[in-house]
Amino acid sequence: MTERRYSPDPRDGDDPAAAYGRITDAVFALDEEWQVAFCNEQAERLLDRPESELRGTVVWDEIPDAIGSRRRDEYELAMETQESVAFETFAESLGGHLEGRAYPSETGLTVTVRIDSDRARRTEHLRDRERALQDAYEVIADPNRPFSERIDSLLGVVRRTIDTDYATLSRVHEDAGEYIFEAVDAPADADLEAGDTTPLSATNCEHVVNTEQTLVLEDVERDAPEFADRAGNADWGISCYLGTPVSVGGEVYGTFCFYDMDARVEEFTDWEVTFVELLGNWVSSELERQQSERELEASNERLEQFANAASHDLKEPLRMVSSYLTLLEDRYSGELDTDGREFVEFAVDGADRMQAMIDGLLAYSRVETRGNPLEPVDLDAVLADVRSDLELRLEETDACLSSESLPRVEGDVDQLRQLFQNLLSNAIEYSGDEPPRVSVEARREGSDWLVSVSDDGIGIAPDDEERVFEVFQRLHTREEHAGTGIGLTLCRRIVERHGGEIWLDSDSAEGATFQFTLPAIAADES
Repeated sequence: MTERRYSPDPRDGDDPAAAYGRITDAVFALDEEWQVAFCNEQAERLLDRPESELRGTVVWDEIPDAIGSRRRDEYELAMETQESVAFETFAESLGGHLEGRAYPSETGLTVTVRIDSDRARRTEHLRDRERALQDAYEVIADPNRPFSERIDSLLGVVRRTIDTDYATLSRVHEDAGEYIFEAVDAPADADLEAGDTTPLSATNCEHVVNTEQTLVLEDVERDAPEFADRAGNADWGISCYLGTPVSVGGEVYGTFCFYDMDARVEEFTDWEVTFVELLGNWVSSELERQQSERELEASNERLEQFANAASHDLKEPLRMVSSYLTLLEDRYSGELDTDGREFVEFAVDGADRMQAMIDGLLAYSRVETRGNPLEPVDLDAVLADVRSDLELRLEETDACLSSESLPRVEGDVDQLRQLFQNLLSNAIEYSGDEPPRVSVEARREGSDWLVSVSDDGIGIAPDDEERVFEVFQRLHTREEHAGTGIGLTLCRRIVERHGGEIWLDSDSAEGATFQFTLPAIAADES
């Protein structure tokens, strides 16, 4: 910092007030007892107190800490060394960034303080930007608020940040050449609300839609005179504009734009333009996510409709086949030879397996559409229910099922019961020649629980670890092991519906371990 020394103007004689009155910096003087002996008009304005109140008060008690008690070390050092000492500080209550210097003398200390206006403005701009980013983050990060409410709040945040009166999210109906205002933040007396429409050609947004680029106009007449006659500008009086495209699925959906009836004196800063583009990108991604969810929901509904139709169309002839086979067996079993009875048994078994496959397909198609809302579920209770259902098989195979204390998760209790039943049934079925040994464990990993179901059975070759999750894929003949080939496929669909993943770690010599993640309960994330 450049040192400035002040000496009285000869025209002022011995009057320090007149001398320091010519100085633009705030100046106050302290005596040997650290009491205020004098302050100029600039100091009175800075401290917002008249000299008459301050004179005779101790600097540590009455002067703001930023240039008072927090500067004690510098002031005492100046008096001790009889050399001037500079300091810098920030005090929002005093106007921002301050630069000061203490000048010692044998009888006291003179302190000059200058507000760095440019730096103060820069600091305030940075604070404004931090607040804007924080406000925007709080809006977009709140999953419990409907999208429409978040958009309304976001428009307000951006409009206040870049200082415009109007903010809109609009959708383009290109076939009709319409511009539809989906969300609006505007003055109370504005003749504009969500749902209003206008010809796209009347707006500056048409250029954004056609070019798929951000448009920045501080003064429409000056910056884009070719737009001045458009109805939106000429009739409504729009004089400045900042808009960015919103895209969904690779196509322009509409615009995220901000405008005012007065031309701007100052340009939109690069930061302001980037801020609008950044949040426009978030709007695009959120709309795209919603579209994907709608498409997935429609796909799931179509899948279930297909499965229901296929089930109905297949079950009827299947019931007829089963009925006639049973009738054949009942009426003519005495007339059939050994081969004949075996053929009938094969046909009945095939019909039963077909029925099981149809039921499996129905269950698979209904994971999304017929599932219950996710809610807190105690996995210990789920495992206890499955153990009870499998009690007979556990006894018949002399199986040992062990588990650690399992957590509570966010889930669909019925689907989680199906998940555990399928995995435990698999472990028992593929145990090999020895009695099954199955263990269930869980450990926390971030916002999820990682659950493991391990056995010491025959294992699965590494090349088949992904194949086992594909529908109707079997690694063994039906003579070796029963099953439809859809159980693990159903497990994967259930886990994915819960937002998790499932995979297999296997060793043909040490058995198999199925691992999957389930979401922890938010309240338990401490």
